[in-house]
Amino acid sequence: MDSLVVQTAIGLVFVFATFAALVSVLTEAIARYIGLRGEYLLRGIRSLLDERRPTFELPMKVLLPFKRPAQPKQPEQPEQPAPAAAVPAPTTDSSPISVRLVNESIIAHTADKAQMPANAGNTKLTNDQRRKLPSYISGRSFAGALIGLLVPDETGTTNLVALRTRVNDLPEPKLRAALLSMLTAAGDDIEKFRHQIEQWYDDHMARVSGWYKRHVRWVSLAIGLVLVLFFNLNAVDIARSLYTDQALRTSVVAEAAEAAKCTDNTAPKTPAECLQEMRQQIQQVRGAGLPIGWGTVPECAPSSCGFMAAHGLADPTGGPRSDLATFLLVLVGWALMVIALLPGARFWFDALGRLGSLRSTGPKPAPSVSK
Repeated sequence: MDSLVVQTAIGLVFVFATFAALVSVLTEAIARYIGLRGEYLLRGIRSLLDERRPTFELPMKVLLPFKRPAQPKQPEQPEQPAPAAAVPAPTTDSSPISVRLVNESIIAHTADKAQMPANAGNTKLTNDQRRKLPSYISGRSFAGALIGLLVPDETGTTNLVALRTRVNDLPEPKLRAALLSMLTAAGDDIEKFRHQIEQWYDDHMARVSGWYKRHVRWVSLAIGLVLVLFFNLNAVDIARSLYTDQALRTSVVAEAAEAAKCTDNTAPKTPAECLQEMRQQIQQVRGAGLPIGWGTVPECAPSSCGFMAAHGLADPTGGPRSDLATFLLVLVGWALMVIALLPGARFWFDALGRLGSLRSTGPKPAPSVSK
């Protein structure tokens, strides 16, 4: 089934996939620069262990280094000799349990240069400090660090009796109740207790992952909006051009067939790898006439038009009413493009693969009648 509509859909999805991959790459780069994964991991551990639950709202003024001049407040830190003195000894009971846990060697070695930022989990961190945080801690590492924190035992003979004694002494009532419940369920099996801690941690981190994705979606939305305006990505114009221009449609569909290889399950590729392979392809398609960019519209090439009409934001041949209708249609095209970038590159690559399969199939030919 190689219909006009299917070919147009393939071309449009190809454009969505290409720029969604670019959004994914830029979002991940920004998240790494500001240490967003490490910050959410740290806050997730805090919300699991400490009574003072952190909020997961990270305003841009905190994340981005626009407010460097406001850092003269740094000299005020010498007024806090107590936390500074507590850093070399994070296992003291005066520190929150989350701070002591992330400084356990089994977790601290996953940080940059095997050293956690000072007082991590109990203070605001800079971008540089957040980049040093680990972006992932396994449930087994968390369970081992928590048990080792509760009962430091160099002989390796930690037992449930000693654990129960230390858990009963914890000042955090919610944490104490959760651990006592797991100890009761574990009976005399310390490995079962360890496994329950792993499941408890993994279940909580699944929720933290959802919070992280919701936060990152706003970053992706902002990046998508910037890309749509910078490249003048109008989904309505792109679809119209693909539908009416056979040569352009054929060229785009040919490039989309190559891009669909990103969905090959035998050799899956990341959005960054797909983007790298498709960079030259999209340039070739753009040269074939795909309406991407802020060039002058053909109707205004030979004559002098106003700025809005010359860039397709107004009708070069109509009156005020048609100008308004044209501009509203442009806004709709931009909005559709921004929305299309949010599902992510993998979604559109998979859709591209399914459309390619649909295009290659069709009704079976009638069987020949033997005489």
